[in-house]
Amino acid sequence: MNPARIDRALSILGYLAQHPEGCTLKSLCDGLSLPMSSAHDLLQALVELDAVSLLGQRTYTLGPRSVVLALSIVDSVDLRHVSRPYLADLCGEINENTYLAVRSGNTVMYADRHEAGQTLSVVIKLGGSRPLHSSAVGKLMAAYNPELEQRVLQASQLERFTPHTLVNRDALREEFERVRACGYSVSDGESVEGIVGLATPIVDAAGAVTAAVHVSAPRGRLSHDRLPFVVAAMSHAGAEISRQLGAAQDRIPLRTIDEVRVFEQHRNSSSRQTE
Repeated sequence: MNPARIDRALSILGYLAQHPEGCTLKSLCDGLSLPMSSAHDLLQALVELDAVSLLGQRTYTLGPRSVVLALSIVDSVDLRHVSRPYLADLCGEINENTYLAVRSGNTVMYADRHEAGQTLSVVIKLGGSRPLHSSAVGKLMAAYNPELEQRVLQASQLERFTPHTLVNRDALREEFERVRACGYSVSDGESVEGIVGLATPIVDAAGAVTAAVHVSAPRGRLSHDRLPFVVAAMSHAGAEISRQLGAAQDRIPLRTIDEVRVFEQHRNSSSRQTE
C-alpha cells in the first residue's frame, strides 16, 4: 500500500468537498498541484468505487459512497444530528415520511428519513439522488443558488421523467422565481406520476440554502386543503433547524398556513392557464 497515493486520493476528496458544484480534471490538478496523469488514474479508481461521480464527460463531484461515509463520520455534530428531533416531530405532526435532503454536485441527495408508517407511502432510498430540475428539493436548491440555477438552465439536455417534468428553460426560470417568492417548492408529478413532493429550505450560518426538509406523498393525501398545513409545518421545522445552525432570523423564509394558501391559489391558477 502506497501512503503517498492514499494521501493524494484523500486530497482529491477533500478538494471536491470544497467544490460541491464539481470541477474539471485540470482545475483539480491546478488546485492541488498534482500531475494530470496520476490524478486522472486516481479519479478513475475513485469513480469505480462510487467515491467520486463523473457528471457528463468532464466534471467530477463527490460520489454517494463518500457522502454517506462523511455523514457517518460526523454524525454526532452534523446536520443530521441537529435536524433529527425536528424532523421526527414533523413526521408525527403531519403523519407523512419526512426527509433531510442535501445538495451533492448537480444533484440532491437524501441524507436522513423518518417514517410515519402509512400503508401507502413514498420511501426514498438514503444516498439516492434526483436531478435538480424535476424534484421539489432540486428546484429549491437551484432557486436559491444563482450559479446552480444557471447550470440547470444552460444544461444541454434535461431529462423528461413524466409528461409534467419541466424541461422548457423559460418555464424553469419562472419556476425558480416562484420558489424564491414563495419560500418553498412543489413538484406535482414531475418526477413520478401521481406523487407530490414538497420542500422547504434549511439555511446555514452563512445564509446559504444547502439543505432542505422534504416530504413526498400520493397526490390524494396532499389535497388543496391539506397541502398548506403540511408546507407550513415543514417551513416551521426548517426554520427551527436553521436557527440551530446559526442562521440569521431575516434570512429564514418562514411561511404560515394562510400565506401558503394564497401562494397555492396563485400557483394552481397559473397551472390551469398553461394547460
